[in-house]
Formats: sequence, C-alpha cells, structure tokens
Amino acid sequence: MLQWTDAHCHFDFPVFDQQRERHWQWCQTLGVSTLLIPGVTLRQSRVLPDLCRDHRWYWCAGLHPYFAHEHQWSHLDELADVARQPDCTAIGEFGLDYVIADSEEAKKQQWSLFDSQLALAQQLKLPVVLHVRKAHDQVAQRLRQRQFTEGGLVHAFSGSVQQAKAYLDRGLKLGLGGAITHPRASRLRRTVTSLPSDAWLLETDAPDMTPAFWQGPNSPAAIPLIAQVLAHVKRQSLAQIAAQNEQLFSRLFLKP
Repeated sequence: MLQWTDAHCHFDFPVFDQQRERHWQWCQTLGVSTLLIPGVTLRQSRVLPDLCRDHRWYWCAGLHPYFAHEHQWSHLDELADVARQPDCTAIGEFGLDYVIADSEEAKKQQWSLFDSQLALAQQLKLPVVLHVRKAHDQVAQRLRQRQFTEGGLVHAFSGSVQQAKAYLDRGLKLGLGGAITHPRASRLRRTVTSLPSDAWLLETDAPDMTPAFWQGPNSPAAIPLIAQVLAHVKRQSLAQIAAQNEQLFSRLFLKP
C-alpha cells in the first residue's frame, strides 16, 4: 500500500474530539500515515506536543492571523518557549490575510506578528508554515529582505506562477489540497502544470477546504483522492506522487 503524508491539517480541532482515534484508524487503512498539525493560538500550540506524542503526527507552534483577537504581545515570548521544545517541527501557521484585514491597523498587527514569528523561525533554524491570502507579493518580498533560508510550506497556495516561483526560489514548497479536485479549478490546474512536480506538497486543511463531492468535514483521509487528481494533471503515477510527497516532506520538516 502506498504511504501518504498530510502536510497541513487541523486534526486537533474539536470536530475530531469524539472519534479521533477511530478516525485515525480509518485514515491508516487508506495509507495515510503521517500528519503535520500547525499551531494557530498559544493555547492550542501548547497542547499539541501531548496530542501528537504517541502517533506519527508532527506539530508546529504559531499564531494564525484569523485568531488575531485572541493574541496578546506576551504570547510571542511564550510561543518561543513552546517552539524550543525539541520535537517542534516548524513555526506556523502564521502569515498575512488581507481578506480579513479590514483596516490599516489590522494589517499592521498582522505584520508585527508575521515579522516576530519569522524572526523566531530564523533564530531556531526551523521551517515555516505560512497562511497567505491576497498578500503573496508582500510576503515573498519580506522573505527576500530577511534572507530567510529555512524553507517551509505556503499553505493552500492559489497565486500566480510568478508568485509561486518567488517562494520556490527561497526554498519553500506550495500546499496543494482539495481545491484542485473542483471542476472550476482550471486556473489552479494550469499553475500546477506550469511548475515542477517537486513544487507541491499534499495537504487537506482538515476539517476545512473539502474536496469536490466530499461528504461531511474534511479529513486527512482525502489525501489519496487529492493525489489521484494531481497524478492525472501531472501525468504521473500514484506511486511517483506518493514517493515524491514523502521525500519532500522529510527534506523540509524532518531535518536531522
């Protein structure tokens, strides 16, 4: 059986609380063996180490822009303490979301959190997991300015080929999830076709961003379905996609 990694999912979210272990057993029957679970708040980042300890689930520490109303400036110092634990895999999920930033003050707050977490990743020599909407050019420019070289993942990438190449030039990869399965995703499919196969990492963003025709909350179990569409678009075998995905994930996040 092919083995799969979900490079970005929120398997810790409450929707999975009642049947998390049973749900994970189902994922494993489909070959999904590894997860990367990002942090979104300080409180949630703190509990991830215990949740992930007994599984092949890797965790990150981060302050997501969507939860800006929960973040306090003191959380940055406390987040650094969490991230210094030896099993912290990356800093994230953090970034810029200009869709929800409804004022210049909101953008300013997002930038402050972004710069602080990027600096933390550089200090700890950890990759990043980035959430970026309507701000790809600005984020890519800041990565260049800060000479960021630790790599990472741009979650749910939906920008242009040019924007993608700006990230790839800095050693980041692009998250590809359920969006590519939708019939109207022609622009995303063209972008996927235009870029090398090793530009993409498979992810679900479960329980959100469900694939086409998926019933109920999204799940890491959707990874093989997403992989089938990617294999069709790239004219590769599923075995090639699986091997490539595992190699990229290990290279980015499982550094010795």
